[in-house]
Amino acid sequence: MRVGYFPCTQDPPNGANVATLIDEIIEQAKMCESVGFDGFFFTEHHQQEDAYLPAPVLMAGLVGMHTTTLNVGTCVLLMPLYHPIRLAEDIAVIDQATKGRFIAAAAGIAYQPADFDAFGVRQAERVRRTEEGVEILRQAWTGESFSYPSKYHTIENVRVTPRPYQHGGPPIWLAGWSPPGLARAGRMADAWIADPIQSISVIKDYADQYRAEAKKHGRDPSIILMRDCVIGTSREDTIAKSAPTMHTHRWYYEFGGYIQDEHTKDLKGPQDLTFEIASKERLIAGTPEECLEQLSMWSEIVQPDYLMLRMRQPGGPPQAEALEDIRLFGEKVIPKL
Repeated sequence: MRVGYFPCTQDPPNGANVATLIDEIIEQAKMCESVGFDGFFFTEHHQQEDAYLPAPVLMAGLVGMHTTTLNVGTCVLLMPLYHPIRLAEDIAVIDQATKGRFIAAAAGIAYQPADFDAFGVRQAERVRRTEEGVEILRQAWTGESFSYPSKYHTIENVRVTPRPYQHGGPPIWLAGWSPPGLARAGRMADAWIADPIQSISVIKDYADQYRAEAKKHGRDPSIILMRDCVIGTSREDTIAKSAPTMHTHRWYYEFGGYIQDEHTKDLKGPQDLTFEIASKERLIAGTPEECLEQLSMWSEIVQPDYLMLRMRQPGGPPQAEALEDIRLFGEKVIPKL
């Protein structure tokens, strides 16, 4: 099972801090490459002080030019906010510059009303814009002239150059955490990105639905398991550094992200969500040995093909500790997967 890294800066990217935070991301990518991680993937947020940058394709290219073997990509790119021809061009150039290391144009349908307003896109159009976008990317990356009957753009006798380095273009992964999203991933995508916060029974059910849809449409299913990871040299060390991750998960819980299970059914509010509860199935957490034990459970029950880890949250840990966590996971866990 290959492992990708999902970066987060420590502080909101504003003012003079941005350049330093980008330097930190590049340093994390170099560490990932040196200890056996397969990929480095960027998400896309806009107008939010949550420590994420708004240009995932650009950032993937930047990291790609500072590394030599690390795959780079997006997880997830908000497809409805893009003109698909320009997106196809940008990704093709980066795929050429990295000699085929743009592993995925991971796409999501977006959900923040302010994002749609900022780009002049109607939120009600997001599903069809996403599906159109995927179809247009695939045609554009053939390098041949084509036309497409788009509802939102005029695409007539268009040819995207250069072609991507990878034949047919980078693989397209789709996120989907509802029956329509799972069906879309099975019908259109090269892989499905699993919900990063649900328990194993929920993800197993999603995986079964996705695999059935993929096989129905003649696709080989591939599952990308996303998890937050807190790794330490001891259980006590892990708990001591878990506060930023738990702050994020309490936010998920408070705003309805968690689907209730046997571990959370008695919680009265986010303040009751402890590290011990979250670490039972929702996190990869503990010593390297404990992380391996948990990943063995996921491998047996869900059988993912790729693991995507977020090991840093808004608020921490500081850069030196983040680098040490990457090193520890890379040296002690990845060789045994």
